[in-house]
Amino acid sequence: MLSLLNPRPRVSTVPIFDGHHCVIVDDFMLEPEALVDFAANNRMNFQDLAGNYYPGPELPLGGTFAARVKDSFLQHARTALGARRILDLKSRLSLVTRRPADLLPGQRLPHRDFTGLPAGVGVGAMVLYLFKDERFGGTSFFKPKVAEHEITALEHELRRHERAGAALADVPPTFAIASSRWFEKVLTVEPRYNRAIFYNGSIFHSGHIHMPELMTGDPRTGRLTANAFFQLRMAAG
Repeated sequence: MLSLLNPRPRVSTVPIFDGHHCVIVDDFMLEPEALVDFAANNRMNFQDLAGNYYPGPELPLGGTFAARVKDSFLQHARTALGARRILDLKSRLSLVTRRPADLLPGQRLPHRDFTGLPAGVGVGAMVLYLFKDERFGGTSFFKPKVAEHEITALEHELRRHERAGAALADVPPTFAIASSRWFEKVLTVEPRYNRAIFYNGSIFHSGHIHMPELMTGDPRTGRLTANAFFQLRMAAG
């Protein structure tokens, strides 16, 4: 019911920076409304878990849908992302509901999905936009302006403030939608209904939530996405 991907989608690739690319797959599913219906019918099962860095509730997805997402990655994105094969895959439905004033310090800056992976292992990510109101925003990508050790120190400082329940004066309560003293925004991919994007999850990125007042907790009218995360065995070289 949730597994029918379009066998002939429209695929394009756009550069991000330093050889990284974003693969855009339009007309991803044959019947995306089936996934929206599934989300609406399971609205009570979405959970906004403590310690979860996504700014809203989520619902795990697996089974056939995850298998088809894996197929799509291997067909359309593996080469562009420099991967050899998929080691692990997790997928979920997500809704942005948190207001800027309620964001954790770390949710106010671009983020990367995983760090500290073994040599030869990388991470890929997918976002499938399941909303029609394009004012909800797409996905932005950022390049650090400072050295890695400064980024790591900033991340540790943000976690420390979160544990203490305190804000960081240099990080205002807003979603990451623009360049800052630490990051340069280099690309924003606009949302389209039934558009999926694949990218390297170790690149700093953020949902481009420039109109947070529009966010709702209703899967039929809110910023509903399907998200997937891949651990990858990277190609040599």
